[in-house]
Amino acid sequence: GGRPASQNALGVDFTRQVPPMGITMTKAMTNTITDKSGKRWNIMIVPDKECVVNSGLSSTRGGKMASYMYAHDGIGKERLKNPRIFRGDQWLDTGWDNAMALYAGLTKKILDNDGPSGLFYDCFDHGGAGGGFENTWGTGKLM
Repeated sequence: GGRPASQNALGVDFTRQVPPMGITMTKAMTNTITDKSGKRWNIMIVPDKECVVNSGLSSTRGGKMASYMYAHDGIGKERLKNPRIFRGDQWLDTGWDNAMALYAGLTKKILDNDGPSGLFYDCFDHGGAGGGFENTWGTGKLM
């Protein structure tokens, strides 16, 4: 995008000095990824000021989410690109539809047979002031 607010995804006017604390931008919030066709994209993940969890504050983990995105040459190169399922004695790639059907089907079977007390989740928390699950606020939405 360009420098005027109307020309960039952030909606920030970079033709003038941005006020202190006006926006949080760090190198860790950026990455260059390549899509399946080989086209390269510059991405930036910025805090959402309307987020109910932290009101848009940038945490040490969330503030560098872009650096975790899959890239063939970055720290994200070891990141899984597909869900995996353990069958027999090996991990196999599977599709998202299959993974979600398996998760939903198994969860439904447990609930139908044993009720809510039949489900057990193993999660951990780093003990932050607000509590919650380490790196996985959304996990609680699945529980």
